[in-house]
Amino acid sequence: MLLLLGAFFAGMITVLAPCVFALLPVIVGGSISGNVADKRRPVIIAASLAVSLIVFTVLLKATTLFIDVSPQVITYISGGIIVGVGVVTLFPELYERLILTFNLQAKSQQLLGRGSGKGAVIGAIITGAALGPVFSSCSPVYAYLLATVLPVNFGLAMLYITAYVAGLSLMLLLVGYIGQKLIRKIRFAANPRGWFQRSVAVIFIIVGILIISGYDKQFQTFVSQHTPFNFDGLSAKLIPADTGREAENGVLNVKPYKAPEITDVDSWINSKPIRIADQKGKVVLVDFWTYSCINCIRTQPYLKSWYAQYKDSGFEIIGVHAPEFAFERSRANVASAVTKAGLTYPVALDNDFATWNAYKNQYWPASYLIDAEGNVRRVHEGEGGYRETEEAIRQLLREGGKTVPAQSSDQVSQETPTREGQTPETYLGTRRASDYVGTQRLIRGRHVFTQAQLPKVNNWTLGGEWQVDSEGIRAIRDATLRVRVAAKEMYMVTGTEATGEVGVLLNGRPISQTKNAGTDVNDSRVIVTDARLYRLIGFSKYEKDSTVELQVHEGIQLNTLTFGG
Repeated sequence: MLLLLGAFFAGMITVLAPCVFALLPVIVGGSISGNVADKRRPVIIAASLAVSLIVFTVLLKATTLFIDVSPQVITYISGGIIVGVGVVTLFPELYERLILTFNLQAKSQQLLGRGSGKGAVIGAIITGAALGPVFSSCSPVYAYLLATVLPVNFGLAMLYITAYVAGLSLMLLLVGYIGQKLIRKIRFAANPRGWFQRSVAVIFIIVGILIISGYDKQFQTFVSQHTPFNFDGLSAKLIPADTGREAENGVLNVKPYKAPEITDVDSWINSKPIRIADQKGKVVLVDFWTYSCINCIRTQPYLKSWYAQYKDSGFEIIGVHAPEFAFERSRANVASAVTKAGLTYPVALDNDFATWNAYKNQYWPASYLIDAEGNVRRVHEGEGGYRETEEAIRQLLREGGKTVPAQSSDQVSQETPTREGQTPETYLGTRRASDYVGTQRLIRGRHVFTQAQLPKVNNWTLGGEWQVDSEGIRAIRDATLRVRVAAKEMYMVTGTEATGEVGVLLNGRPISQTKNAGTDVNDSRVIVTDARLYRLIGFSKYEKDSTVELQVHEGIQLNTLTFGG
């Protein structure tokens, strides 16, 4: 319920977002184009934008499941439609001449021709529908729903997104009516061939071109950096910090509640199917992870140590593997990763996120500690908190009448926080890519790239020929990737069944010459044998700015670059 209200209010304040500033003239202009007395136009624009945004969300889901169409293509279409409406408004005589020349006399075509010039319904519908995909990038709450809720529960995500769209539509309706009321008082604004409405048409064309070219994103950045209002910060506060759990003090940090069941998993590794209800009398740690996640990998030494230390005292770990990428859905890949990591406790393959959803989980990694009565007593999200988690394990074992070893496990318990300024996880596929720079846009398909200059840390660029998809990039010919990083460690995640080599250069030199090569590097090369995480760099200390270049063999797919501090 809290997220539902948050989504609604997030939609309302989206009109304050930097990405909407450039679009407000289109909203107002669309509301007053032609007959300014037509009160239907703001309603029609808001309604069609709402439907368009919801449809675009469904298409985003479809593109990751069924079809290979880039969401960016829809943005191009939106920008083209806005330019088209502007051109028709600016040159109504030209449009009418085209209709006569090509004998396009159908009623629908006539309505479309009058749509932007004389206030007909279709023009307003087209204007609103074209803006839907553009508005989809305007709110952190919308992004949160796409990234966290949509992959887990499509129906629930659509309910929240509908609430977000309702709040947004309400405010846009208000903006449209206010603009129409103000313009109605200006007589010259009513002339469809006057300079005022032609100025509105020029604004349509400019905004459409900005959307097509991608410069609208640069405008958003400029506005956000040069205005005191922090829209993203305000909007992000509407994202729930928890899932309704009541906090407690101490290492047992949540008020006890019945642990959800492990449900609808695809298969099990290291065990037959396990039920939480059958574990009564044991202390159970449910650990959500995915095998290519470096943050998850860094928790594994602690998990293995605890399992070895306390298993005979009535302690159990259930690893719930929830895939972040498509290749992580493969049982063979997960089983291989489990073997290589030396995990001997049961692992459930939660490919449909059913158990993830049952626990209302949101993070990789995340752990839920369950007492002997089947109640969740401690929740921890992310890395760290190892000493506290082990203390909670020992406390719950004693509480359940078990005898625990006198000493804690031999694994050193220390926090591993992310350093301020450290390069964040860098996704390379179109769905979540960020910080890419280059003359060739990063869109789906097969493209030849030319490496660009990297103006700041975290930027990355491509060279040679690559096949770009939503989840990653696959090398075709002479493929290189160069990135500026701030980190102590660097890893790459591959999602490919192809084998081959990846050459690694550090600041222009083969990395083996620098004595900073990671454990998976031999003679400045990584031999890629399967889809997993590879360690590329291990500096002796945190480095604030280094340039890494990867020379990638044909067929190798890269999904993400991850970093440690």
